[in-house]
Amino acid sequence: MRLGLIAAARITERAIAEPARELDDITLAVVGARDLDRAQVAASNWNVERSVGSYEEVIDSDDVDAVYIATPNALHRKWAIDALRSGKHVLCEKPLASNAAEAREMVAVAEETGFILMEAFHWRYHPVVTQMQALLDAGVIGHIQGADAAFDLADGRIPMTDIRWNYSIAGGSLMDLGCYPVQWLRWLFGPTPEVVSATAVCPVERIDGRMDAELRWPDGRVATLSSSMIEMNGRNDIRLSIYGSEGTMIVKNPLAPQMGSSIIVERGSTKVVHDVDSSASYFHQLVAFHEAVRTGISPVTSGDDSIQTMDVIDAIYVAAGIGPRLALRQ
Repeated sequence: MRLGLIAAARITERAIAEPARELDDITLAVVGARDLDRAQVAASNWNVERSVGSYEEVIDSDDVDAVYIATPNALHRKWAIDALRSGKHVLCEKPLASNAAEAREMVAVAEETGFILMEAFHWRYHPVVTQMQALLDAGVIGHIQGADAAFDLADGRIPMTDIRWNYSIAGGSLMDLGCYPVQWLRWLFGPTPEVVSATAVCPVERIDGRMDAELRWPDGRVATLSSSMIEMNGRNDIRLSIYGSEGTMIVKNPLAPQMGSSIIVERGSTKVVHDVDSSASYFHQLVAFHEAVRTGISPVTSGDDSIQTMDVIDAIYVAAGIGPRLALRQ
């Protein structure tokens, strides 16, 4: 698979360049940026064959089978649709779109063209998911009754100059961080929760520095989630806590187990700590994308799954009174 990179974003090093070095059947063919100098630096750093000064040139490249999109959120729709219509498979950074309407449009184009459109929720492809599922299926905490999911970062980790504080390109803590807790809970309970309540703290107009929400599923089970870019006292919390009839399972950092993770099962006075595979989630994601391209079989983070994630995000923003992120047309 010959891969084109749309945008010379920082995440590309971890998400694509590093795992690609371990995979003989993936070549980084071209990287495009709006600043050619930046693209050239990226190509040198990431061992990409060539660099170009626009995204269009990546999409129009005859020697590219698929593209990775790492633009700001509000630009995902345009470049994903352009790439799909140009005959390219697409791995698009999360969240897939600015809002659910955009996600539906993007998925429809993928279905129409027959090319893969995969959302880059890398955690979903890591062995920790199978490990969590096996423990739950074995009944280690009994019947699952509720959960609490958090992706909270200390104030200052994401400075106010960062694009995640920019509403015009679909910023916000729920979009950047909170989409993971939304996915963790949807994986656990099912795709279609109702948003019971949501509260946003907005240091910048319509940009949630912190979001708290309560979700309820059709079977009556309830979960809470939080995402924050402004936690005080240096607090960082990346966690999924699952409450059962016989105990609690706490998964520390299900997001990126390679950065330190564990699964703690507590039953009464008994506490068991399970080690987690430390391989990189991004490696497993790139393998899964390559397999999807090779077989034509849609991966789990695509299609309806992507739409449903954006449906929940939109509903949380509505419940918080600041509304979904608006579409950006170019």
